[in-house]
Amino acid sequence: MLFSKTRLKLYWRLWKTVKANYGYYFYALRRRQSTRIRKILKQGRMPSAGSYFPTKLNLRLLYECNLRCKMCGQWGETGSYFAYDKSKRRKRLDVEVIDHILDELIPMGLKMVDMEGGETLLYPQFDELLYRMSKRNLYVKFVTNGTLLDKFARPIVESSVQCVTVSLDGSRETHSRIRGEEWAYDRTMKGLNALSEMKKKLGKTIPLVQIAFTMNRHNGATALRNLCQDLRGKELADLLAIKLTPIFVPDQAEKKYIDLVKHTFDVEEGIVSPGGFRDDYSDFAEEGYKVVRILPDLKKEPFDFLIEPLPHIPFDQIPRLYLDYSWDLGRGPCPVPFDEPTVDADGNVYPCNLFTDAPLSMGNVYQTPFLEIWQGPRFMKFREMLVAQGGLLPICNRCCQLTEY
Repeated sequence: MLFSKTRLKLYWRLWKTVKANYGYYFYALRRRQSTRIRKILKQGRMPSAGSYFPTKLNLRLLYECNLRCKMCGQWGETGSYFAYDKSKRRKRLDVEVIDHILDELIPMGLKMVDMEGGETLLYPQFDELLYRMSKRNLYVKFVTNGTLLDKFARPIVESSVQCVTVSLDGSRETHSRIRGEEWAYDRTMKGLNALSEMKKKLGKTIPLVQIAFTMNRHNGATALRNLCQDLRGKELADLLAIKLTPIFVPDQAEKKYIDLVKHTFDVEEGIVSPGGFRDDYSDFAEEGYKVVRILPDLKKEPFDFLIEPLPHIPFDQIPRLYLDYSWDLGRGPCPVPFDEPTVDADGNVYPCNLFTDAPLSMGNVYQTPFLEIWQGPRFMKFREMLVAQGGLLPICNRCCQLTEY
């Protein structure tokens, strides 16, 4: 009976969330332009110029973060942001510039804005930005470590943000150790509580609250099980997304990528972002087998949140994620450079939101209108390079945009 009541209550809550926000799910699940472009790329062809404009925009609002997570490609043990000088680290994307970009892109079919950092909620005008976007009827989501959620709970709910993704790496001890601060777990839980209470207070069913647990060498199967137990019965999350593979780039893949962009763009130095994810997870397969054993049981448990392992592959193939980097899960080619660009905190525009190095900037929105950058020769050159490589670059095979959709 407990199982039935818990699940029925969860499904009812999720149904109300979807009903209040059906357009977002219709867009997010279909991604019609991405699907169309991927089909063209699979044929080895380039989509015709002018047939695609961004339907999703990634905004990196700032580089700053209040944590130093061990596995983070930006501020972690091998993080690329440490290579930035102090003036660049303090850069923040101007609200008015964001408005100008949206003015250009909404008439061209922009549907969704995804915001990140650094730590997104350190952006000083975050609440103002949310209210501005709510007036434009855009689908808005953002990712956060959750430690400042309590300060922004009201504007997040009032502005009808569609989805909030909060990173949690395990229960208190594991999470705080990975995040580098003993207070990290408690502040994130405080933030989740504040967001839940604000939704109840204002009678809202959105945003959808997604917990992102990223499997990595600092947590593992036991940490996952402990986190599930910690969250049980608190109605703090709608979905626990178990990201079964971290983003990682083996040495050989990094070298091939750097050689490729040097040849294509005549770049001699400054390609540091792949090094932020430099790792080889071939020694992690045993943990993968442990995950294989516990996932079926977790899926059966009467939790008050959905459990969604990502990528969607048979459980017995999970160890292959770590053992065989050449495996692209059959997910290529990548349509991102044709559909969802990234504007960095310094105004540089990139075809990908992970590997952002100034020598590979497509242009800067402080100097050039976005659509001119989007249709410019440099962006076209990058897309041609991608097509010539079969739709995936050497560093792409564990990208979350590839494995999670």
